[in-house]
Amino acid sequence: MNRFVMLVAAGMVVLDVFAPVVRAQDYVVNGHAATKAEAQLLTSYSAPAGEWQVDGYGIARVVDEHAARVV
Repeated sequence: MNRFVMLVAAGMVVLDVFAPVVRAQDYVVNGHAATKAEAQLLTSYSAPAGEWQVDGYGIARVVDEHAARVV
């Protein structure tokens, strides 16, 4: 049992080290570089790299341009 607990703990450490949060610098959240928690949140939703706004209403991608007008 003790060996199993050690293996699980080691597996969790490995997953934390090699998690996709290494790409945290690819995310900008609310105008600043994403923290580890913010990067994990965006990664869990398979969000592409870029600028994001996270607030009480949810997650939204920040768009630099206005949408093209539909004619």
